[in-house]
Amino acid sequence: MKNIKIIITTFLTLVFLMSSCSPDTYSLDAVTDKSDIDFEIKQDFAVDPGGNTVILTNKTPGVVLTWDYGTGKSNKATETVKYAFKGNYTIKIKAVTGGGIVELDPYTVTVTQDNLSYVDDPLWNLLTGGVGKSKTWVLDLNADGISKYFIGPMYYYGTDNAWFEGGDKGCYGTDCWSWLPEWKGNQWIAAKGDYGTMTFSLDGGPFLTTNHLMSPKYGQESGTYFLDANAKTLTTSNATILHPNENENCVDNWQSMKIMSLTENTLQVGVLRKTSCESAATFVFNFISKEYSDNWVPKDVPDPNPAIDLNGGTVDDLLATTTTTTKTWTLSKDSPFNWTDLTGAFLNPWNTVGDYPGWAGYTAADQASVIKNKISFSDNGTIKTVDSNGVEKSGTYTTSTDGTNIITFSGISPSFPIGNSSSTVSTTADNKWKIVKTAKTGNVVTDIWFGKRDPNKSEYMVFHFVLSN
Repeated sequence: MKNIKIIITTFLTLVFLMSSCSPDTYSLDAVTDKSDIDFEIKQDFAVDPGGNTVILTNKTPGVVLTWDYGTGKSNKATETVKYAFKGNYTIKIKAVTGGGIVELDPYTVTVTQDNLSYVDDPLWNLLTGGVGKSKTWVLDLNADGISKYFIGPMYYYGTDNAWFEGGDKGCYGTDCWSWLPEWKGNQWIAAKGDYGTMTFSLDGGPFLTTNHLMSPKYGQESGTYFLDANAKTLTTSNATILHPNENENCVDNWQSMKIMSLTENTLQVGVLRKTSCESAATFVFNFISKEYSDNWVPKDVPDPNPAIDLNGGTVDDLLATTTTTTKTWTLSKDSPFNWTDLTGAFLNPWNTVGDYPGWAGYTAADQASVIKNKISFSDNGTIKTVDSNGVEKSGTYTTSTDGTNIITFSGISPSFPIGNSSSTVSTTADNKWKIVKTAKTGNVVTDIWFGKRDPNKSEYMVFHFVLSN
């Protein structure tokens, strides 16, 4: 009998535990009937006799309405739309409810008069050519791999970068940075090719037509757009801006953009990159007007000559002329290498060994060997080098007389290891250096940055030497 009681008790306990551990039953809210969603669409005839101003109001708590009003989209509880052109406009409305998305009946408003003051702004004119006109834009990269105005078809900025005003870099928060890659040295950012055209029109309405020659997914599109001249934003509907396929899956919304800059010949717009694609950032696409592109003529523009301090003398004086007719220069242990643009501006803030990031491969442990790298110039045109491994070489050099500050070597190609870094001191393919920067201590030039011109990018790798005698 005792055993029977134990079995029964155990059985009841298991039943209780099973019932207590049963999962809760969940269910979605019932789908909201569209008749239960309260909203208002009202034309303000007091502001515009033609009914150009339309106020969209969501009056249903807990429900988000998405308004697609033809020239743009919004999910604001109250949105004011201003139609510049007369015509019939169909407003499509979707309600996001706890039970799912409910598509409401479209609503049509009739605008009986033009109000062109809504598009009478310098930005509208720059984008379209003005009322009654249209303007066609192309991505600044063609099938020959040429960018005609910018140095590439796209740049990268922080999420808080926006409209560039004057000399301002357009920083409106804390996440502000920029990387402006030259396409020639970074061809992975976009395939070269004819990307097609996009045309912004103000002929009878704000119409946008695009012809995506590099993106069959989009093909030819016809839609509308809205330019908010105050907020410096651009939204499109049923048409998408031209862009490289490489970025296709890294943007959630290709129809909502920040205008970064806009001139007669250039247009830069930014879209947000998804956090899942490395990190959040602003992709900025660089466009030029088709008229500018069609009339562009390549110019053989020589590299600029950075302003350097020769201490009142010549390059020869700087390199060699002293009382002993020879000067010896030692590779800097603090900042032996860097990169500059063609004007001589440093591209990295590296002033001490501690400033070098891990990828640069230069550490304090390398300093003892780096200072063993020396180069000696003599005023008779001879040169001698000794590297950190004790290898000695000699040759000759000549300097330019045209103000370009070029040094050409013969019989020797100066080269030095930079510690354990993968970077090395070397010359260009035609065995030359350019003096890109100098620095003085008192009245004496004690620092020289010899530049090696990159064959693809508009930059120099520079090697920092200090006077040692």
